[in-house]
Amino acid sequence: MFSPEHRQPAAITSMIASKIVSKIVSTIVTAALVALAVLAGLATTAPAGARTGDGVANDTTLAASSASAPGEAVPATGDPPPYGPGELLEFSIDYGVINAGGASLEILDIVEYQGHRCYHIQSRATSNRFFSSFYKVRDKVVSYLDVNHQFSRYFSKRLREGNYRKTVEISFDHVEEKAHYADGNVFDTVSGVQDVLSAFFYVRTLDLEVGAVYDVPTHSSRKTYDLKVIVHGMETVEVGAGTFECFVVEPKIIGDGLFKHEGKLTIYISADEYKMPVLMKTKVPVGSIDASLTEYRLGRPLRPEAIPDANDTDE
Repeated sequence: MFSPEHRQPAAITSMIASKIVSKIVSTIVTAALVALAVLAGLATTAPAGARTGDGVANDTTLAASSASAPGEAVPATGDPPPYGPGELLEFSIDYGVINAGGASLEILDIVEYQGHRCYHIQSRATSNRFFSSFYKVRDKVVSYLDVNHQFSRYFSKRLREGNYRKTVEISFDHVEEKAHYADGNVFDTVSGVQDVLSAFFYVRTLDLEVGAVYDVPTHSSRKTYDLKVIVHGMETVEVGAGTFECFVVEPKIIGDGLFKHEGKLTIYISADEYKMPVLMKTKVPVGSIDASLTEYRLGRPLRPEAIPDANDTDE
């Protein structure tokens, strides 16, 4: 029979081992949940020098491009976008062989917002049952993307991550170039600005070319900044939804970086008429987290109308 003194070293060793395992699991959980946040359009740290309430951009020019040279962010005028009401994209969020949960991108319908017809876009990120037992994620992001002009009219995000709670609502005035927050704050922005969710759908309308860099004015976290989208090359990608030839795209900001805390993000966009996000890889210190397309439903593309919306005469 061992005495209590003899059992102490074993108990201490067991406790240390338990803490080490717990730390490893915690690190993996954190890394995996990063992908959920990225996919929901929530990784939105803006760069130093971005335009804030004073209306001054220190060292970044944020004017929306109006030229049509290769590499500039100009969609095909009058052509229907590669998406439409009814589109649904489902993703699996995985850290290696470990599944952390799932996410979705969906265009629910067409809504009228302040006299303008808009795509009602919604993104959801949800941790699975295992991860939810100690860190539950239930995030929802909404964007109203103007049907005729392909820029954001309204943005909201509702974050429910563990004990963290945050809700943000923004209404964009493209005439006065202002972002109106629900808490009463107003910040300078630029005409044609995107939110972090609409920016991705806008990129899908561009004529992507390998080697090109596209500038997309974007607003989040009370700042307006220039989102750079780099097309690195082409690659064949196999996911649950099938095999796709894809553009390899990296959203990037010089300075603090849009995805500073989450690591490098690479998005694989199908090189077909739909330009769907097939795979998203987030590089973090402990490895890589993948958000892979598992299934999809195509939407009904709408051609921008020649007749302006009720309030378009002001623009």
